[in-house]
Order: sequence, then structure tokens, then C-alpha cells
Amino acid sequence: MEFSCLSCEKLGPKMPTDAEVLTTLNLRIGEAESNGDIKWLASVLAPELAFFRADGKTFDDADRFLQKVNASSSRTTEVEPPAVLGNRAIVKCIVKQDGKSYHNLRVFVRYGGNWLLLAWANEAV
Repeated sequence: MEFSCLSCEKLGPKMPTDAEVLTTLNLRIGEAESNGDIKWLASVLAPELAFFRADGKTFDDADRFLQKVNASSSRTTEVEPPAVLGNRAIVKCIVKQDGKSYHNLRVFVRYGGNWLLLAWANEAV
């Protein structure tokens, strides 16, 4: 489970801040969802994931989340500045796809030197 932001062209050769890594990670999550990249998504999930879907009634764990990932239309992600709290972080973003917008709240933990997605809740805006 490794996400190396040093390979991100957008950040260049400097050592990225935690906020930059988390911003890039959240942008990449949207790209991976649209591309159906289950392997990459699995690599950035914590050993346990809690995901509350925008329908307001569905809870998914990591396995159920990954089973539902399929290539789909592209989406855009607008990431607010992450709140980094030591080895924990909260990221809020708006994801737009097919004319709909969703507010996402994501909780990350630094584990084994990498930021991993621990919890995710979204709702339609």
C-alpha cells in the first residue's frame, strides 16, 4: 500500500508538504474511480474503511467499495485545503460528475509512512 507523491509531475522535485500530498491523493482518487483502477484504489485504503454513500442509506467497507468501482465518465474534484493534525487529516472536496455535485468528507491516517483513507462520507449538494 504505497502512494509516492514524488512521482507526481505537478509537484516537481521539491519535497511536498502533507497538504500537497493529500491534495494530489484526493485528485488521483477521482481519476482512479473514473478509470476503474481498483488496484490503485486498494493501495490507498486503510486496512478498514467506512464509506457512507450519497444515497444516505448505504454503508460500504473496503471490499464492497472496491466491488462497485467500474470505469465511468470522468469527474472533477475540487479539493479544499486539507486539515493536517499530526498523523491524521481531514479533506473536504466537491466531486462533479454527469451534472451532479457531491460534497465529500474524507479522513486519512498516516500509516507506514503513507496517507491511507480511513473514512469517507459524501452527500449530494
